Amino acid sequence: MRVLLVNPAMNMRKLGRFAGLLEPMPCIGLAYIAAALEAHGDTVRVVDMFAAHLSGDEVLDRVERFRPDLVGMTVLTPSAAVCSALSRAIRARMPEVRIAWGAIHADLFAREIVASGDADYCIHGDGEATITELVEAIEAGETDLSGILGLTWAGPDGPVTNPPRPLLQDLDTLPYPAWHLFPIHRYGLLPFADFARPVLTMTGSRGCPYRCDYCSLIHTGGKVYRRRDPVRIADEYEYLVDRYGVRQIGFVDPIFPLVRRDLEPFCREMIDRKLVGRCQWLSETRADRLDPETCRLMVEGGCRRVLIGIESGVDLLLGNVNKRITTERIREGVANARAAGLQVVGLFMIGMPGETPEMTRETIEFAVDLDLDFAKFAITVPFPGSRLFADRWQKTLFRDDWENYTTFNPDPNALIYHPEGYDPAELIRMQSYAHRRFYLRPRQIRRQVFDLRTVSPRMLLYGLYGMAI
Repeated sequence: MRVLLVNPAMNMRKLGRFAGLLEPMPCIGLAYIAAALEAHGDTVRVVDMFAAHLSGDEVLDRVERFRPDLVGMTVLTPSAAVCSALSRAIRARMPEVRIAWGAIHADLFAREIVASGDADYCIHGDGEATITELVEAIEAGETDLSGILGLTWAGPDGPVTNPPRPLLQDLDTLPYPAWHLFPIHRYGLLPFADFARPVLTMTGSRGCPYRCDYCSLIHTGGKVYRRRDPVRIADEYEYLVDRYGVRQIGFVDPIFPLVRRDLEPFCREMIDRKLVGRCQWLSETRADRLDPETCRLMVEGGCRRVLIGIESGVDLLLGNVNKRITTERIREGVANARAAGLQVVGLFMIGMPGETPEMTRETIEFAVDLDLDFAKFAITVPFPGSRLFADRWQKTLFRDDWENYTTFNPDPNALIYHPEGYDPAELIRMQSYAHRRFYLRPRQIRRQVFDLRTVSPRMLLYGLYGMAI
């Protein structure tokens, strides 16, 4: 079967002055789906709308030239409107083509999506086995798809949601992501996460044992934590370096490494294979996972930078979102990382439930006092799939104009959520103030210009522009 996979863009106009800060990142979920289809024997092509800066008409032209039997789209909430428009355009020009949606938004709103006609199928959870079974059923001309687990489909009397597919336990049975189909030379990570190119991403696990109220990632990796063999992770790491000349790898796990017993053999492989000098890595983690020995091992194994989800400098607010950590423990973890030689990025949320402007200022000063290398201050968005979304959907200030579900929104009238009593315009001003307060200090300017030197001049200019309010 001929399958075309699309990584959609989002409406960049919604980001206003912040649009320049968003770079195309490796879409590893779609790359895993592409690999599963190729292993199944299908002919696969990928269109990365965002990375290639394509218009809707240009995507449509590529679909028409390839003449696929099935078009698959990975759908996150801010890109849902773009995906809907693409689906309608494809149906108008090529009505025989079947359309499947996957990822968080499709998982959550599958029945509505199928009922609207935006997609014939929505794939839930781990999609690799589901998509290959779906392809087989389409090729065989089957009309009853009730035997395919993890699928919502258009039945004769309306949408049908089949029983869920059990989570894949042995992640090492999956083929490596099919990066040869993607424009990898166009990819980066977030501006504060880039330090070398080319860059690709990897997963060492799926799922997360924590249950932070603002997180929707359980709908991409599952609520059950599943880990890969550390030696197999090293095998893929080496493959990416040898095959693609990758100089930086970003682990996209919610937490990597979760436990030291996985970190030790992975780092030993990095050293024994002499990969440390050829490619470095970064990962996101929690501060309470960064004890001195873990930090030492990470540095020895080639880790250069860690992204820590700090969220707030106020213990009350951390408790409000079930973060299960204290500011004192955050200080300890950051200090351990810096002492070991790791560069540290702090990820903060402002406008959390119960927050006041005074608390926001306390968070900003906490970030300054931690002496981080980088900090990102995002406006809190209760994304679909999170407990925050489920608790407050259509009860307070939520809206279903999906394109506005972005943490950098310059329009106070389109802000998805703000705490009670916190003026939306003031919240947006506080976000800009937070970045100015953190970055426009002599110590931080010297660090960025003379010590770190990993943020490009172009991104520095975009960042200064974004702070100017």
